[in-house]
Amino acid sequence: MKRTLIAAAVALFLAAPALADNTAPQPKGPGPNFEQRKAEILKRIDERIARNQEEKACVQAANSPADIKACREKFKSEIQEQRQQHQWDKKQMGQGSTSQP
Repeated sequence: MKRTLIAAAVALFLAAPALADNTAPQPKGPGPNFEQRKAEILKRIDERIARNQEEKACVQAANSPADIKACREKFKSEIQEQRQQHQWDKKQMGQGSTSQP
């Protein structure tokens, strides 16, 4: 009888954590910062798509290697300017690092 009682107590002791409320702290749901960041990312994606389409049209209209080179240089400088602006925006928003991934 004593063994049965001890076995039941041990089983109850081991089962208690499994029966306990296992609600670990849930990560915070999407808040205003999430929505703002999401909108900003989508905006930048749309800008890149538009820029790529313009670059494609420029290259398609090219009649010589020099024309293609001019297209590449034009869009390369625009990309560099936008990267610098993005770095400045990140500094202003307090996101820290300015290195590119």
